[in-house]
Amino acid sequence: MSAPDVVVAPRAPFPDSPAGGSAADRLARLPQIVTELRQVDATAERDRVLQVDAVARLRGAGLLGLRVPARYGGPGATARQVLSAVIEIARGSSNVAQALRPHFGFAERLLSNRATETERRRWFPPIRDGLVFGNAITDGHGKTPSSAQTRVLADSDGTLRLNGYKFYSTGTQFADLIAVSAIDADGRDLQAVIPADRAGVELYDDWDGFGQRATASGGTRFTDVVVHPDEVTTVSDGKHLGHGTAFLQLYLAAVTAGIARAVADDAVAYVRTRARPAAHSLADSASADPFVLQAVGDITAEAAAAEAIVLSAADDIDALLDTGSHESPEALAAAAVAVARAQLVSERLALTAAERLFDTGGASATARALNLDRHWRNVRTIASHSPLAYKAYVAGNYAVNGVWPPANGYF
Repeated sequence: MSAPDVVVAPRAPFPDSPAGGSAADRLARLPQIVTELRQVDATAERDRVLQVDAVARLRGAGLLGLRVPARYGGPGATARQVLSAVIEIARGSSNVAQALRPHFGFAERLLSNRATETERRRWFPPIRDGLVFGNAITDGHGKTPSSAQTRVLADSDGTLRLNGYKFYSTGTQFADLIAVSAIDADGRDLQAVIPADRAGVELYDDWDGFGQRATASGGTRFTDVVVHPDEVTTVSDGKHLGHGTAFLQLYLAAVTAGIARAVADDAVAYVRTRARPAAHSLADSASADPFVLQAVGDITAEAAAAEAIVLSAADDIDALLDTGSHESPEALAAAAVAVARAQLVSERLALTAAERLFDTGGASATARALNLDRHWRNVRTIASHSPLAYKAYVAGNYAVNGVWPPANGYF
Protein backbone atom coordinates (compact mmCIF):
# COMPACT_ATOMS: atom_id res chain seq x y z
CA MET A 1 0.00 0.00 0.00
CA SER A 2 1.43 3.38 -0.92
CA ALA A 3 1.34 6.06 1.73
CA PRO A 4 -1.02 8.98 1.07
CA ASP A 5 0.20 12.54 1.19
CA VAL A 6 0.39 13.47 4.85
CA VAL A 7 1.16 16.65 6.72
CA VAL A 8 2.77 15.79 10.03
CA ALA A 9 2.85 18.46 12.71
CA PRO A 10 6.29 18.92 14.32
CA ARG A 11 6.58 16.98 17.52
CA ALA A 12 6.44 19.28 20.52
CA PRO A 13 9.09 18.56 23.14
CA PHE A 14 7.73 16.98 26.29
CA PRO A 15 8.33 18.92 29.52
CA ASP A 16 10.73 17.40 32.01
CA SER A 17 7.82 16.01 34.03
CA PRO A 18 4.06 16.29 33.71
CA ALA A 19 2.02 18.41 36.10
CA GLY A 20 0.85 16.54 39.17
CA GLY A 21 -2.02 16.90 41.58
CA SER A 22 -5.20 14.98 42.23
CA ALA A 23 -7.40 13.60 39.50
CA ALA A 24 -9.68 16.61 39.90
CA ASP A 25 -6.71 18.99 39.57
CA ARG A 26 -5.64 17.33 36.34
CA LEU A 27 -9.14 17.22 34.90
CA ALA A 28 -9.50 20.94 35.58
CA ARG A 29 -6.71 21.53 33.04
CA LEU A 30 -8.59 19.72 30.29
CA PRO A 31 -11.22 22.28 29.14
CA GLN A 32 -8.66 24.72 27.73
CA ILE A 33 -6.96 21.93 25.76
CA VAL A 34 -10.33 20.77 24.40
CA THR A 35 -11.18 24.32 23.36
CA GLU A 36 -7.91 24.55 21.46
CA LEU A 37 -8.53 21.19 19.81
CA ARG A 38 -12.01 22.22 18.67
CA GLN A 39 -10.64 25.36 17.06
CA VAL A 40 -8.36 23.40 14.72
CA ASP A 41 -10.10 20.02 14.40
CA ALA A 42 -12.03 20.64 11.18
CA THR A 43 -8.91 21.81 9.36
CA ALA A 44 -6.57 19.23 10.91
CA GLU A 45 -8.91 16.37 10.00
CA ARG A 46 -9.45 17.66 6.48
CA ASP A 47 -5.71 18.08 5.89
CA ARG A 48 -4.80 14.90 7.80
CA VAL A 49 -2.51 16.53 10.33
CA LEU A 50 -1.25 14.35 13.18
CA GLN A 51 -1.67 16.49 16.28
CA VAL A 52 1.42 15.50 18.21
CA ASP A 53 1.49 18.87 19.95
CA ALA A 54 -1.95 18.18 21.43
CA VAL A 55 -0.73 14.88 22.87
CA ALA A 56 2.19 16.77 24.37
CA ARG A 57 -0.21 19.25 26.01
CA LEU A 58 -2.31 16.43 27.46
CA ARG A 59 0.83 14.78 28.74
CA GLY A 60 2.11 18.03 30.23
CA ALA A 61 -1.20 18.53 32.05
CA GLY A 62 -0.75 15.15 33.77
CA LEU A 63 -3.84 13.70 32.09
CA LEU A 64 -2.12 10.65 30.62
CA GLY A 65 -1.20 9.47 34.11
CA LEU A 66 -4.75 9.66 35.47
CA ARG A 67 -5.20 5.93 36.01
CA VAL A 68 -1.93 5.32 37.88
CA PRO A 69 -2.82 4.28 41.47
CA ALA A 70 -1.71 6.38 44.42
CA ARG A 71 0.62 3.63 45.66
CA TYR A 72 2.66 4.07 42.47
CA GLY A 73 2.70 7.86 42.72
CA GLY A 74 -0.33 8.63 40.59
CA PRO A 75 -3.72 10.26 41.27
CA GLY A 76 -5.69 6.99 41.19
CA ALA A 77 -8.49 8.23 38.95
CA THR A 78 -11.54 6.03 38.44
CA ALA A 79 -12.56 4.51 35.13
CA ARG A 80 -15.46 6.97 35.11
CA GLN A 81 -13.06 9.91 35.45
CA VAL A 82 -10.78 8.60 32.72
CA LEU A 83 -13.63 7.94 30.30
CA SER A 84 -15.18 11.32 31.10
CA ALA A 85 -11.86 12.82 30.04
CA VAL A 86 -11.87 10.70 26.88
CA ILE A 87 -15.35 11.98 25.99
CA GLU A 88 -14.11 15.55 26.40
CA ILE A 89 -10.95 14.94 24.37
CA ALA A 90 -13.06 13.39 21.61
CA ARG A 91 -15.34 16.40 21.77
CA GLY A 92 -12.27 18.37 20.69
CA SER A 93 -10.70 15.76 18.40
CA SER A 94 -11.86 12.17 18.05
CA ASN A 95 -8.57 11.37 16.33
CA VAL A 96 -6.49 12.41 19.33
CA ALA A 97 -8.84 10.59 21.68
CA GLN A 98 -8.66 7.29 19.80
CA ALA A 99 -4.90 7.57 19.36
CA LEU A 100 -4.57 7.48 23.16
CA ARG A 101 -6.63 4.27 23.51
CA PRO A 102 -3.55 1.99 23.61
CA HIS A 103 -2.01 4.19 26.28
CA PHE A 104 -4.98 4.12 28.62
CA GLY A 105 -5.64 0.48 27.74
CA PHE A 106 -2.13 -0.51 28.77
CA ALA A 107 -2.59 1.20 32.13
CA GLU A 108 -5.93 -0.54 32.61
CA ARG A 109 -4.42 -3.96 31.94
CA LEU A 110 -1.92 -3.32 34.73
CA LEU A 111 -4.85 -2.95 37.13
CA SER A 112 -6.27 -6.32 36.14
CA ASN A 113 -5.64 -9.73 37.62
CA ARG A 114 -3.73 -10.61 34.43
CA ALA A 115 -0.81 -8.36 35.38
CA THR A 116 1.83 -9.20 37.96
CA GLU A 117 3.13 -6.92 40.65
CA THR A 118 6.49 -6.97 38.89
CA GLU A 119 4.83 -5.63 35.74
CA ARG A 120 3.03 -2.93 37.71
CA ARG A 121 6.25 -1.77 39.33
CA ARG A 122 7.96 -1.88 35.94
CA TRP A 123 5.40 0.05 33.90
CA PHE A 124 3.33 2.32 36.16
CA PRO A 125 6.29 4.65 36.86
CA PRO A 126 6.87 5.42 33.14
CA ILE A 127 3.15 6.16 32.76
CA ARG A 128 3.25 8.34 35.88
CA ASP A 129 6.28 10.16 34.48
CA GLY A 130 4.52 10.89 31.20
CA LEU A 131 5.78 8.37 28.66
CA VAL A 132 3.16 7.70 25.99
CA PHE A 133 2.29 4.14 24.97
CA GLY A 134 1.13 3.08 21.51
CA ASN A 135 0.44 -0.39 20.21
CA ALA A 136 1.06 -2.70 17.30
CA ILE A 137 -1.46 -5.51 17.60
CA THR A 138 -3.05 -6.45 14.28
CA ASP A 139 -1.08 -8.46 11.74
CA GLY A 140 -1.54 -7.65 8.08
CA HIS A 141 -2.33 -11.23 7.08
CA GLY A 142 -3.99 -14.27 8.57
CA LYS A 143 -7.45 -15.73 9.00
CA THR A 144 -8.49 -13.21 11.65
CA PRO A 145 -7.17 -9.80 12.79
CA SER A 146 -5.63 -11.46 15.84
CA SER A 147 -3.62 -13.99 13.85
CA ALA A 148 -0.07 -13.53 15.09
CA GLN A 149 2.68 -13.74 12.50
CA THR A 150 4.97 -11.44 14.45
CA ARG A 151 7.56 -13.39 16.42
CA VAL A 152 10.03 -12.91 19.26
CA LEU A 153 12.78 -15.49 18.88
CA ALA A 154 16.23 -15.90 20.39
CA ASP A 155 19.14 -15.60 17.97
CA SER A 156 22.32 -17.67 18.12
CA ASP A 157 23.72 -15.75 21.10
CA GLY A 158 20.45 -15.85 23.02
CA THR A 159 19.36 -12.27 22.30
CA LEU A 160 15.60 -11.95 21.79
CA ARG A 161 14.71 -10.34 18.47
CA LEU A 162 11.36 -9.14 17.18
CA ASN A 163 10.37 -9.53 13.54
CA GLY A 164 7.06 -8.88 11.80
CA TYR A 165 4.69 -6.34 10.31
CA LYS A 166 1.56 -4.84 11.84
CA PHE A 167 -1.21 -3.40 9.72
CA TYR A 168 -2.81 -1.27 12.47
CA SER A 169 -0.60 0.45 15.03
CA THR A 170 -2.81 3.00 16.73
CA GLY A 171 -1.02 5.95 18.29
CA THR A 172 2.50 4.78 17.49
CA GLN A 173 3.62 8.05 15.95
CA PHE A 174 2.60 9.83 19.16
CA ALA A 175 4.23 7.22 21.36
CA ASP A 176 7.49 6.72 23.21
CA LEU A 177 6.84 3.02 23.82
CA ILE A 178 5.01 0.47 21.67
CA ALA A 179 3.22 -2.62 23.02
CA VAL A 180 3.65 -5.25 20.33
CA SER A 181 1.71 -8.52 20.22
CA ALA A 182 3.76 -11.52 19.09
CA ILE A 183 4.34 -15.21 19.66
CA ASP A 184 7.42 -17.01 20.94
CA ALA A 185 9.19 -20.12 19.64
CA ASP A 186 6.56 -22.34 21.25
CA GLY A 187 3.65 -20.43 19.72
CA ARG A 188 2.66 -18.76 23.00
CA ASP A 189 1.20 -15.25 22.93
CA LEU A 190 3.22 -12.47 24.49
CA GLN A 191 3.61 -8.73 24.37
CA ALA A 192 6.87 -6.87 23.97
CA VAL A 193 7.04 -3.24 25.10
CA ILE A 194 9.83 -1.49 23.26
CA PRO A 195 10.92 2.11 22.54
CA ALA A 196 9.42 3.50 19.35
CA ASP A 197 12.85 4.74 18.23
CA ARG A 198 14.74 1.48 18.75
CA ALA A 199 16.84 0.27 15.83
CA GLY A 200 14.81 -1.84 13.42
CA VAL A 201 11.44 -0.14 14.10
CA GLU A 202 9.85 1.55 11.08
CA LEU A 203 6.62 3.55 11.42
CA TYR A 204 4.32 4.28 8.47
CA ASP A 205 1.44 6.72 8.42
CA ASP A 206 -0.40 4.81 5.71
CA TRP A 207 -3.83 4.32 7.27
CA ASP A 208 -6.20 5.32 4.46
CA GLY A 209 -9.66 4.90 5.96
CA PHE A 210 -12.25 7.59 5.23
CA GLY A 211 -12.63 8.30 8.95
CA GLN A 212 -10.37 8.64 11.99
CA ARG A 213 -7.73 9.58 9.45
CA ALA A 214 -5.24 11.14 11.86
CA THR A 215 -4.97 8.57 14.66
CA ALA A 216 -1.41 7.54 13.71
CA SER A 217 -2.84 4.08 13.01
CA GLY A 218 -0.60 3.05 10.13
CA GLY A 219 1.70 0.10 9.72
CA THR A 220 4.79 -0.78 11.73
CA ARG A 221 7.62 -3.04 10.60
CA PHE A 222 10.00 -4.73 13.03
CA THR A 223 13.28 -6.06 11.68
CA ASP A 224 15.58 -7.87 14.12
CA VAL A 225 14.55 -5.50 16.92
CA VAL A 226 16.31 -6.32 20.20
CA VAL A 227 13.90 -7.16 23.03
CA HIS A 228 15.14 -7.26 26.62
CA PRO A 229 13.67 -9.89 28.95
CA ASP A 230 12.06 -7.28 31.24
CA GLU A 231 10.23 -5.82 28.22
CA VAL A 232 8.16 -8.97 27.75
CA THR A 233 4.75 -9.01 29.43
CA THR A 234 2.00 -11.57 29.82
CA VAL A 235 -1.18 -11.49 27.74
CA SER A 236 -4.58 -13.11 27.83
CA ASP A 237 -4.95 -16.62 26.54
CA GLY A 238 -8.17 -15.52 24.84
CA LYS A 239 -10.21 -17.99 26.88
CA HIS A 240 -11.04 -15.93 29.97
CA LEU A 241 -12.93 -12.68 30.35
CA GLY A 242 -11.01 -9.69 31.69
CA HIS A 243 -12.04 -6.21 32.71
CA GLY A 244 -9.27 -4.64 30.60
CA THR A 245 -10.92 -5.85 27.40
CA ALA A 246 -14.25 -4.39 28.49
CA PHE A 247 -12.50 -1.10 29.23
CA LEU A 248 -10.96 -0.99 25.74
CA GLN A 249 -14.35 -1.57 24.12
CA LEU A 250 -16.00 1.03 26.31
CA TYR A 251 -13.22 3.43 25.35
CA LEU A 252 -14.43 3.27 21.74
CA ALA A 253 -17.97 4.03 22.90
CA ALA A 254 -16.60 7.00 24.87
CA VAL A 255 -14.98 8.37 21.72
CA THR A 256 -18.30 8.14 19.86
CA ALA A 257 -20.07 9.85 22.76
CA GLY A 258 -17.50 12.63 22.50
CA ILE A 259 -18.18 12.93 18.78
CA ALA A 260 -21.90 13.27 19.56
CA ARG A 261 -21.02 16.12 21.92
CA ALA A 262 -18.98 17.76 19.13
CA VAL A 263 -21.93 17.37 16.75
CA ALA A 264 -24.16 19.12 19.28
CA ASP A 265 -21.61 21.93 19.65
CA ASP A 266 -21.39 22.36 15.88
CA ALA A 267 -25.17 22.26 15.45
CA VAL A 268 -25.70 25.03 18.00
CA ALA A 269 -22.87 27.15 16.59
CA TYR A 270 -24.05 26.72 13.00
CA VAL A 271 -27.64 27.69 13.76
CA ARG A 272 -26.55 30.71 15.79
CA THR A 273 -24.01 32.08 13.34
CA ARG A 274 -24.46 30.67 9.83
CA ALA A 275 -27.76 28.97 9.11
CA ARG A 276 -30.50 30.67 7.13
CA PRO A 277 -34.15 29.63 7.12
CA ALA A 278 -35.60 27.98 4.06
CA ALA A 279 -37.40 30.29 1.66
CA HIS A 280 -40.72 28.82 2.78
CA SER A 281 -39.79 28.64 6.48
CA LEU A 282 -42.35 29.43 9.15
CA ALA A 283 -39.77 31.68 10.84
CA ASP A 284 -37.67 34.70 9.92
CA SER A 285 -34.43 33.14 11.19
CA ALA A 286 -33.00 29.65 11.51
CA SER A 287 -32.70 30.14 15.26
CA ALA A 288 -36.49 30.51 15.43
CA ASP A 289 -37.38 27.80 12.92
CA PRO A 290 -39.26 25.02 14.77
CA PHE A 291 -37.90 22.25 12.57
CA VAL A 292 -34.31 23.44 12.88
CA LEU A 293 -34.74 23.68 16.64
CA GLN A 294 -36.24 20.20 16.67
CA ALA A 295 -33.14 18.87 14.93
CA VAL A 296 -30.87 20.59 17.44
CA GLY A 297 -32.97 19.25 20.29
CA ASP A 298 -32.75 15.71 18.94
CA ILE A 299 -28.96 16.01 18.60
CA THR A 300 -28.44 17.33 22.13
CA ALA A 301 -30.63 14.57 23.55
CA GLU A 302 -28.72 11.92 21.60
CA ALA A 303 -25.39 13.30 22.81
CA ALA A 304 -26.56 13.37 26.43
CA ALA A 305 -27.91 9.81 26.24
CA ALA A 306 -24.72 8.48 24.63
CA GLU A 307 -22.58 10.00 27.37
CA ALA A 308 -24.88 8.77 30.13
CA ILE A 309 -24.82 5.13 29.08
CA VAL A 310 -21.04 5.15 28.61
CA LEU A 311 -20.47 6.54 32.10
CA SER A 312 -22.98 4.10 33.57
CA ALA A 313 -20.95 1.22 32.13
CA ALA A 314 -17.79 2.89 33.46
CA ASP A 315 -19.35 2.70 36.92
CA ASP A 316 -19.74 -1.05 36.39
CA ILE A 317 -16.01 -1.34 35.65
CA ASP A 318 -15.18 0.69 38.76
CA ALA A 319 -17.43 -1.57 40.81
CA LEU A 320 -15.53 -4.63 39.56
CA LEU A 321 -12.26 -3.27 40.90
CA ASP A 322 -13.66 -1.66 44.05
CA THR A 323 -15.30 -4.88 45.19
CA GLY A 324 -12.65 -7.27 43.91
CA SER A 325 -15.23 -8.90 41.68
CA HIS A 326 -12.91 -8.58 38.66
CA GLU A 327 -11.85 -12.05 39.86
CA SER A 328 -15.42 -13.28 39.31
CA PRO A 329 -16.25 -14.66 35.83
CA GLU A 330 -19.94 -13.98 36.43
CA ALA A 331 -19.35 -10.34 37.34
CA LEU A 332 -16.99 -9.90 34.39
CA ALA A 333 -19.61 -11.33 32.03
CA ALA A 334 -22.26 -8.92 33.31
CA ALA A 335 -19.89 -5.96 32.93
CA ALA A 336 -18.91 -7.02 29.40
CA VAL A 337 -22.58 -7.15 28.41
CA ALA A 338 -23.17 -3.71 29.95
CA VAL A 339 -20.31 -2.41 27.81
CA ALA A 340 -21.78 -4.08 24.70
CA ARG A 341 -25.10 -2.36 25.36
CA ALA A 342 -23.29 0.97 25.83
CA GLN A 343 -21.53 0.53 22.50
CA LEU A 344 -24.80 -0.28 20.76
CA VAL A 345 -26.54 2.80 22.09
CA SER A 346 -23.67 5.29 21.96
CA GLU A 347 -22.51 4.42 18.47
CA ARG A 348 -26.00 4.34 16.98
CA LEU A 349 -26.98 7.61 18.64
CA ALA A 350 -23.78 9.29 17.48
CA LEU A 351 -24.36 8.12 13.91
CA THR A 352 -27.90 9.49 13.97
CA ALA A 353 -26.77 12.79 15.49
CA ALA A 354 -24.00 13.20 12.92
CA GLU A 355 -26.50 12.67 10.09
CA ARG A 356 -29.12 14.91 11.69
CA LEU A 357 -26.59 17.76 11.84
CA PHE A 358 -27.30 18.56 8.20
CA ASP A 359 -30.96 19.19 9.00
CA THR A 360 -29.87 22.38 10.78
CA GLY A 361 -28.80 24.04 7.52
CA GLY A 362 -29.13 23.82 3.78
CA ALA A 363 -26.58 22.72 1.24
CA SER A 364 -24.13 25.27 2.63
CA ALA A 365 -23.64 23.00 5.63
CA THR A 366 -21.90 20.51 3.34
CA ALA A 367 -19.06 22.94 2.51
CA ARG A 368 -15.65 21.31 2.66
CA ALA A 369 -14.33 24.27 4.64
CA LEU A 370 -16.69 23.37 7.47
CA ASN A 371 -15.87 19.65 7.20
CA LEU A 372 -18.97 18.75 9.20
CA ASP A 373 -19.13 15.36 7.49
CA ARG A 374 -16.05 14.29 9.48
CA HIS A 375 -18.29 13.48 12.43
CA TRP A 376 -20.31 10.84 10.56
CA ARG A 377 -17.20 9.43 8.88
CA ASN A 378 -15.41 9.16 12.22
CA VAL A 379 -18.28 7.49 14.05
CA ARG A 380 -18.86 5.09 11.16
CA THR A 381 -15.19 4.11 11.21
CA ILE A 382 -15.17 3.48 14.96
CA ALA A 383 -18.43 1.55 14.80
CA SER A 384 -16.81 -0.74 12.21
CA HIS A 385 -14.19 -1.96 14.69
CA SER A 386 -16.52 -4.50 16.26
CA PRO A 387 -19.78 -5.22 14.37
CA LEU A 388 -22.75 -3.87 16.30
CA ALA A 389 -24.85 -6.84 15.18
CA TYR A 390 -22.69 -9.09 17.35
CA LYS A 391 -23.04 -6.70 20.28
CA ALA A 392 -26.81 -6.97 20.00
CA TYR A 393 -26.66 -10.76 19.58
CA VAL A 394 -24.47 -11.19 22.65
CA ALA A 395 -26.63 -8.87 24.77
CA GLY A 396 -29.75 -10.75 23.70
CA ASN A 397 -28.21 -14.18 24.20
CA TYR A 398 -27.11 -13.17 27.69
CA ALA A 399 -30.55 -11.79 28.60
CA VAL A 400 -32.50 -14.78 27.26
CA ASN A 401 -30.15 -17.71 27.72
CA GLY A 402 -27.55 -16.51 30.21
CA VAL A 403 -24.76 -17.16 27.70
CA TRP A 404 -21.59 -15.24 28.48
CA PRO A 405 -19.95 -12.96 25.90
CA PRO A 406 -16.85 -14.17 24.05
CA ALA A 407 -13.48 -13.85 25.80
CA ASN A 408 -12.03 -12.08 22.81
CA GLY A 409 -10.19 -8.79 22.74
CA TYR A 410 -11.91 -7.83 19.50
CA PHE A 411 -15.34 -8.16 21.14
